[in-house]
Amino acid sequence: MHVRRSLRPEILDELDATDARALRSRRDLRLVNHFMRGEAWIARQITRMDGIERVVELGAGEGHLAAELKRRMPQAEVVALDLAPRPQHLDERVIWWQGNVLDYECYDSGTMVVANLFLHHLTESELGRLGAIIRGSYGLLAAEPHRGQVGMVLGRCLFPFVNDVTRHDMLVSIRAGFRPRELAGFLDTNGEWQWSEQRGWFGGIRTKALAA
Repeated sequence: MHVRRSLRPEILDELDATDARALRSRRDLRLVNHFMRGEAWIARQITRMDGIERVVELGAGEGHLAAELKRRMPQAEVVALDLAPRPQHLDERVIWWQGNVLDYECYDSGTMVVANLFLHHLTESELGRLGAIIRGSYGLLAAEPHRGQVGMVLGRCLFPFVNDVTRHDMLVSIRAGFRPRELAGFLDTNGEWQWSEQRGWFGGIRTKALAA
């Protein structure tokens, strides 16, 4: 049976950044990232590629992935996009661009786009707009939740170790995640990219799309 993506509000998005529950949930998210290994996969993939002059991270959060990519690729420009202000302790070499990711348009054939647990926040129409914006870039590396019962079961395995905000938001994220080949259809790059996908640890789906 086909299960449609379900986009619902996440509690963390509504909490003040200094709220104790928000601070705890952000720590929980680092635990989730550790198990899913999406950031590590993106870093491994991108450092094996040649010709990348700029990396643009969508939804950079606290900037951990952007900082790691700058450490591994000091010759490349690394730009982190997020609605939040620049994190206080972020590597000063990382360029922070605060705003809606759909308003950023500085992409070219030397730019690799990366996203870790972010694209599932976008509606299908927003994903279509994003695909049109990034179509001329080097490609995309994305690690996202895999939508399905296995992901739900694995997510619930973390319930004893995380707070109420994370428990709620984790299930919301999985329901908003992607099935195989869905992301390629939503971004609709007109056949200009070559797509490959694999299942990641802990209910993730990893997508690599490169300019043909």
